[in-house]
This record gives sequence, C-alpha cells and structure tokens, in this order.
Amino acid sequence: MMAVRIGLVSLALFTGIPLAAGQDVPREDPPRQGGPALSRKEADLRESLHQYVLGVLCERDDRLLEALKAFETSAALDPDSAAPVRAQIPILLALERGGDVIAMCRKVLDLDPADHETWFVYARIQRTLGDLKEARRALERGLASAGLKDRPEMAHQMHFDLALLLENAEEYARAIEELTQAAQILDHPEALAEHGVSNRELIHLRAAEVHERIGHLQRKLRRYTEAVEAYKMAQKHHPNGAGRLNLNLAQVSQELGKLDQAVAFLDAYLRLLPQGLEAYELKLSLLQKLGRTATIVPWLEQAARADAFNIGLQLLLAKQYARFRQFNHAEEIYRELAGKDPTADVYRGLFQLYRDDPAKGTPATLKLLNQTLTKANVKQAGAGAEAAMPHARAMIAALRDDPDLAKDLLVVAFKQIEQNDKLTFETLHFLAVLADRHRHVDEAERFYRKCLPLVTPNTEAIVYSGLLRMLWKARKYREVEQLCRDGLAKAQATKPLLFHSDLALALARLDRLDEALKEAAQAIDLAGDPDRFYLRKLRVRILSMAERYDQAETECLALLKESTLPGETLEVRYTLSSVYSAAKKLAKAEEQLQLILKMDPSNATANNDLGYIWADQGKNLAEAEDMIRKAIDLDRKNRKTSINLNSDEDHDNAAYIDSLGWVLFRRGKIEEARQALERAAKLPDSEDPVIWDHLGDVYFRLGMHGQARAAWRKAIEYFDKEHRRKTDDRYQDLQRKLKLTVGQER
Repeated sequence: MMAVRIGLVSLALFTGIPLAAGQDVPREDPPRQGGPALSRKEADLRESLHQYVLGVLCERDDRLLEALKAFETSAALDPDSAAPVRAQIPILLALERGGDVIAMCRKVLDLDPADHETWFVYARIQRTLGDLKEARRALERGLASAGLKDRPEMAHQMHFDLALLLENAEEYARAIEELTQAAQILDHPEALAEHGVSNRELIHLRAAEVHERIGHLQRKLRRYTEAVEAYKMAQKHHPNGAGRLNLNLAQVSQELGKLDQAVAFLDAYLRLLPQGLEAYELKLSLLQKLGRTATIVPWLEQAARADAFNIGLQLLLAKQYARFRQFNHAEEIYRELAGKDPTADVYRGLFQLYRDDPAKGTPATLKLLNQTLTKANVKQAGAGAEAAMPHARAMIAALRDDPDLAKDLLVVAFKQIEQNDKLTFETLHFLAVLADRHRHVDEAERFYRKCLPLVTPNTEAIVYSGLLRMLWKARKYREVEQLCRDGLAKAQATKPLLFHSDLALALARLDRLDEALKEAAQAIDLAGDPDRFYLRKLRVRILSMAERYDQAETECLALLKESTLPGETLEVRYTLSSVYSAAKKLAKAEEQLQLILKMDPSNATANNDLGYIWADQGKNLAEAEDMIRKAIDLDRKNRKTSINLNSDEDHDNAAYIDSLGWVLFRRGKIEEARQALERAAKLPDSEDPVIWDHLGDVYFRLGMHGQARAAWRKAIEYFDKEHRRKTDDRYQDLQRKLKLTVGQER
C-alpha cells in the first residue's frame, strides 16, 4: 500500500459517530396548559425524554454508567423509539461490552432498518469478532440506506470496508467495484468538507491508497492494462510517492513474464534507497530466474555500500554470503552489526550461519552463548556484565523463538554434558528453560539436574521448582517424591512449603493417600494466608481422591464461608463441583457450576464442565453443545489476549475438544464426533484416558473395531501411567469393553 497509510473513517477523520448529541430524540407531544391530566402513555413519553436528556448531560460529563442507566430507562419508557437504544451503543463500546453492543445494534436496526450509522458500527464489531459474513451483510444493508447519500464520508468508508471483506473472500471483481465507488467519493472534496473532512492532502493520500489497492486487485485478475491505469491514478494523487510506481510496474512486468523490463523498473525504484526489503528481494528472485546468479553478491555489495544504515539490507547481504558459502564475510557482517546494535535478528542469522558452516557448526553457538551468559552474570563479571547484557538478551530471544535452532543447540549441549564438558550455571539454566519451552521435557530435566550442584541461595528455589515442573510434566510421580524428600533434607534457601505441597500431591497420585494427607497438613501448618488457601484446596482434592467425599465437602463448604474475594469464591465453588462430580452427586455439581456462571458467564472452564456433565447424562444436549462451543471460543479469545503465551501453547484445550466430541456423539452426530475426538487426541495435552475412551466408543459405533480397541488400550495405558486407582469405574468399563470385543479387530 502507499507509504503513508490513512483510514478516513478511523473514527477520528471520517466517521465521527456522535455520542448522544445529534441523535433523534424520543417523541413528545407539546406541553399542555391546563386541561385533562396526562395519560399513562403521555407521562411515559415525557419521562422518557427527561431521562434521555439526563443521559446526554451525564455522557458529556464522562459519567458513563449514569448516562447508560438514564438511556436504558428512557428506552424502557418509550420502546418504539430507536434513539435511546442507539445512544447506549457508544457508551457500551467505551465500556468494552461487545456482546451488549451487538444486542443494542440489533434492537436499533429492528426499530430503524435504514439506520446506516448503526449498520456501520454493527459491521465493524462483527468483523472484529471474526464473523465476516455477518459484517458483509451489515455493510450491504447500510449502503442500501437512502439517508447515506447525505453522509459521503461514511459512504466512502463503508464501500472501502466492504471491499476489504470481498477481497478476503477472493471476490476481486466486486471488491474493485466497491473501491471504485469509494474513490469516486474522494473526487468531490467539497462535499466531504461539508462533513468536517477538509484536509485536501489527506484526501489525496487516501485516494492514492485506494487506487493502489485497485491496481493490486486488477493484477490478481490478470487485468494488467487496468492495473497500470490504477497505479498511474495513485501517482497522480500522490506525486511525492511517484517512485513507488516503478515498483508496481516491476511487479506487473514480472507477472507478464517480462523479467528484464521488471529489473529495469526495480533499478529505477531502488535508486530511491527504500528502507523495506520487498524490492531487493524481488530483484534477487528475478536475477536467479534470469540465470544471473553470479551477479547477486556484487550487486548486493554495491547496494549495501550505498545504503550502509539499512540494517535489513546488510542482513540480506550476509544471508547471500552464507548461501554462496562465503562464511567469513557473512560472519564479519553479523559480528559488526551485533557490535553496534545486538538484536535477535542479528544473532539468529549468526547462529544459522554457524549451523550451516561445516567448520564451526552449532558448537560455535553454544560456545558464544556460554561465554556471553557468563560475562552477563554481575557477580562473576563485574563491570563487564553491563556490556554483555544486551548481547545475552538478544541471543536468548533468537534461540527462544526459533524451534530449529533451539533443537540443534539442545542436541549439541546434551552431548557435551554427557561427555562432562563444563558449562556454567547460567548456560545450563537457560538450556533447561529453552528445552521446557520447546517441549523437550527429558532434556530439560537433565539440564535442571546438572544445575542443582551449582546453585546459590539466589537460584536454588528456581532450580528446584523448575525440576519439579519437568517431573510433573513427565508424570514421574516417584521422582517427584524423591526430589521433595531430598529437598527437605538438603535445601538451604528453598521454603519447605514447596516440597511438602508437591510431595502431598505426588503421594496422592501414587495412591498413598494417608501419607498424602499428612504432608498436606504439614504444608498447611507452614503456610501463610495466601498459600494456606491453595493448600486447603489441595487437601480437599486429596480427600476426594481418597473417596472421603463427605469430609471433602465439609472442608470445602468451610472454605466457601471464609472466602471474601470473588475470585476465591469462584475457585472454591469449582473445587466443590469437582468433589460432587467425583461423588456422583451430579445435581449438586451442576448447581455449583451454574452459580459460577451466574457470577462469571465468561468462565470457559465452567461452561465446558457443565456442558460435559449434561452430555454425559444425555440431557440438555443442544444447550450443552452451545456451552462447550462457547468454552472453546472463550479459550481462543483468552489466548489471543494473553501476553505470556508461548507459540507452542497456542492450541485448543484437548479437554474442551473432547467435550465437544462427546456431546456430538450423544446427539447422534457420529462423524462430527469422530473428527473432534481425533483432533483432541492429536493435541499436546491429550494424554488423558477419557479422550481415548471416548474415541474408542465412537470408532466402535462406526464399526471400526480395530481402531476402537487400540484407542481403549491407549486409555488403559494412560490410566496406568497416571497411577489412577484401579477401582475407577471407567478403568473397569474399559477392561470389560476390551474383553467383549475380543476377535473384533476388523
């Protein structure tokens, strides 16, 4: 797109959707002088107007909640008027209540189907939520409104937004039509000025952007003459950006197969020394296609000298040096760039270079990393640590975000520690964290164990907690027990609470429940207030695992009475629902989950669990499916907004997908159930016997008896790995199903 991007209706320049002022007001008959008393309807209309005006005043004073309440009252008193409903929309937007905004938009549009402003807002929200089909329908309805002809600035943005949706749907011809209409509106700046858009320069920039987009779409339709015309129109509106036309013409020439002509246009564009790499990479590709491979490095060397401050161009040259096996030249560039400004991109390139260089290999990366992390340790390196810190951070970022580099490094490092090659504590700890991040659990455990003899009072707790986390991930409950006992005997700077609590849970997993309860009691005695709440919940879990349901219920109810914070109350109710579910008191479990959802309707876990309980009982199946799908959607939205989410963790929750598969199975949608459960079985957290039991049941219903038995065996394998009690009803049921299907392997 154009170098300067603008959105004319980015709610500042072109939309300017008014808050409450300027809206049509509720109806009111003229005031009466004397005469009979007002009817109930007349009184309601008058009070509705009073509340509406009150809402406007409160909104102007930024008293949004008071304004919202006034508008709600106004709407209730005059249900046939769209104005008080419409007035709630900008307030709900400001309060980030998206679901309520949608409801209000729909209500306004039911009352006033020609309200183009509300169609616009409704479309924007639906697009944000990912419902592109509904957003498109809303824009089409809004553009058909007769009143839109008096709002050219809004008409422009609605045509533009619809064009984007059509482009996304690959309906390029229709998208061009919408963009053309958007461009035609910009040809009449005097009409736009009447609506507050008077900056001619911005209008021309926007027009250039629209025409350039038209050119791109014409290229996709292979209408190259029309594409060139559109690019020339963009140039006409933005002469200062005319040089970019050469890039567009180069792209057209390439698509027409005129590669030499494309190179000529690119050379003209590159004389402007653009900061982006798009044109450089395109020329590189063209030179390869033309068989001019030998000219690539000399050309890039010349370009890099001409634009020495273009870091991306320097990195591109380094990559080409590496490609042509000029490793020393490439390393020289990376080292020079790192010396000036150490970044993850620079070190990622250097580490990839080492990996590809047979003379150095990944061991060179490990050596440099070990040296840098050691220098960055303040206590050991003193003043040199400050200089090493940015390099250490850049190296860590480069390795953390590149799975291939991380894997190679972990393999090399693992071999070195096997051969007793010494690595510093800082490097070993980073390797442990890196292995954990990339799901190499066994390697992470080994690196953490190598860290243990090297810990200091400042690092001891970090290493113990990291090692315990790896053992839990690997379901090594006996190793957890042993590490906790060793920690209680040897640790100097780690709170015993960590070991007692983890030991309690490990013993519970090993079916040594009386010992587990004793450890939990010791942990509770040692804990302060914040930790005691968690540990008491842990004790309830262990009591439930020991099938002491009455005692678990009593202690949970006591916790519930003591909970004062909403978050604590939700946690306790969820724990109580789990106790009731394990005790087969399903009505009580449902009651607790419903209470959670009353407090927090967006609680993904409660939505999933209640839906699953209903599905398992074969009741409320349609509602159960809706709740489970809601849980999946909420979980996805939560991941999108999480700032601490690793890329490896960005996947659906296997338990939620299993619930979906199970409710589909219960509803008789067997093929859909199979697809969902097979997907659940492929997710990283799928080592759950319940998932495989359900998948076996679906396979069996489909007559896939061999696959069913394999799935049930997998479920039993996970039961054994989890050390779950052999008295578990599901475990016994799995054994029965396998016996009954002997000989049905087909």
